[in-house]
Amino acid sequence: MAEERDTLLKEKTKMAWDTIPDAPWATAIPSAREPSRYLPQAIAHRGYKASWPENTMGAFKGAVHVGAHAIETDVHLTRDGVAVLSHDATLVRCFGVNKSLKDCDWDYLSTLETLREPKQGLPRLQDLLEWLAQEDQLAGDHESRTWVLLDIKLDDDPHELVSAISAAISQVYSSTPWQKRIVLGCWNASVLQAAHDILPSFPLAHIGYSLSYARHFLPVSNMAFNMAFHTLVRPIYGRRFMRDLLASGRPLYAWTVNHPRWMKWCIRQNVRRPLQQATPDSNSVKAIDGVVTDDPKLFLEICRRWEDELDGSGVGEKRGALGEAVELVLDIVKRHLSGKLIFWYRRHVQGKLDYLDKERVKRD
Repeated sequence: MAEERDTLLKEKTKMAWDTIPDAPWATAIPSAREPSRYLPQAIAHRGYKASWPENTMGAFKGAVHVGAHAIETDVHLTRDGVAVLSHDATLVRCFGVNKSLKDCDWDYLSTLETLREPKQGLPRLQDLLEWLAQEDQLAGDHESRTWVLLDIKLDDDPHELVSAISAAISQVYSSTPWQKRIVLGCWNASVLQAAHDILPSFPLAHIGYSLSYARHFLPVSNMAFNMAFHTLVRPIYGRRFMRDLLASGRPLYAWTVNHPRWMKWCIRQNVRRPLQQATPDSNSVKAIDGVVTDDPKLFLEICRRWEDELDGSGVGEKRGALGEAVELVLDIVKRHLSGKLIFWYRRHVQGKLDYLDKERVKRD
């Protein structure tokens, strides 16, 4: 009986993971100049962070104003169960208050202002969704809808945090259903399971900086991947990972890409051949679907310059100095080493990066 019950449980779990919806609206988009070309979407990291205090309504509005296709933002839980938008679990860095979000109620948090100018308040997820819904009414049916990539943080109980996210979503009406505008970003298996249990009609993405850990989520149907870009530029493992995702039709986002040369590298991944040989034909692919950046305005400008070069109407970018190239390589190496260290700490010390299959634990 026990073996039969275990078999049924495993089959039920497999069937559940086969029901993850896809998100075609969150993939690379055709160029306005040449529809057969695919450009990564501009995803504003914590809003327009380059010009505004991060994760604030000013940053979100600023990002949409400069043309960002999507907003990436982080979600934490307050003591009274409100989903608020903050990268940090504490208020020190952004608000100058030595307190944790989980120890504060929303009534208190709503009075705070950022240290960075221009002063901004701490928003709830509900505030962001209400503003997006209002923008939809002003834009009309012909305009595309800004979508949201949520980074569900690991500092709170997964079911409590996702329940708060669900409550915020249920409070705001959208003419386009939110499950067609929100991707739930999950760092680990526990959050992934909670997200699928509570919001089963919403698409999911794994957020990470370990390719081997990310690979174990591949059996989850339609799972998107939001990977630290330094993992993707690795000549063997990064390219193999990208090739496997492309073959299986999985969306891939790269974070956080702020240097123009790395932005251009992301754009070029959507052309099979080198830039000088590329033509607007079937050689365009959806290798990288979105670039998560602090400066969406700059990224969109890099896209325009790249297309100018492709069409022969722009001047090719000059090669940078040797010193700049060395600096970029050293930065990638530093990011890779720090990513490995952070993964080890979160996996083996904090125990937060669990696996879907508890019996299959691999060393990273």
